[in-house]
Amino acid sequence: MRGLTTMLADFPDRVVVTALPSVRSKAPGVDVILYDTLGLHLTDGSELTHILEETDAKVLIFSRDMRPDLRAKAYSLGAPAWVSMSVHAGELVRAIELTAAGETLGERDDRLGMVAGLTTREVEVLALITQGLSNKDIAEKLVVSVNTLKSHIRQAYRKIEVNTRSQAVSWAITHGFAPPDENSVESGASVGARMVTDTVSTEQSG
Repeated sequence: MRGLTTMLADFPDRVVVTALPSVRSKAPGVDVILYDTLGLHLTDGSELTHILEETDAKVLIFSRDMRPDLRAKAYSLGAPAWVSMSVHAGELVRAIELTAAGETLGERDDRLGMVAGLTTREVEVLALITQGLSNKDIAEKLVVSVNTLKSHIRQAYRKIEVNTRSQAVSWAITHGFAPPDENSVESGASVGARMVTDTVSTEQSG
């Protein structure tokens, strides 16, 4: 993931980027793994499950703004935090540092939902509706009850001023909630980040 490596290259005193040999790596010495949500479109999610369960690293989801449904899937698999691909490099580094320290990133506005005042959860619900999922399937993916999901749907419909599912899908697609791109040739990738400590700095200077 050259773009991500380039983004972090300006902060050698704070993070060291480590390319993982494979998504099944145990990631020794890595503090935080940045996982591209596109990997969840291309796989069954087992790769992310491995990273979450078989490595000692913290996991930060690198979320594509046009695919909030993939971020929702990452959450359903146990991912604890996400950061948008649209953030500036300094914000990304700060998110990595907070994740490494076990601190929460706080509530973040979802760019796709800002136009209508949608919450992050409402954006995720609309994205999954746009994928054609039933309420039962959506509730399972987001790990909420069907009644809670219906409440999110009602609030979202009110904000975007629609009354039916088909109207909601039409609104969502018009506003950038892209359906699955079956022709995508990109591949999701994971990148490791190691926090720079005084010891690391001393070794590098020596």
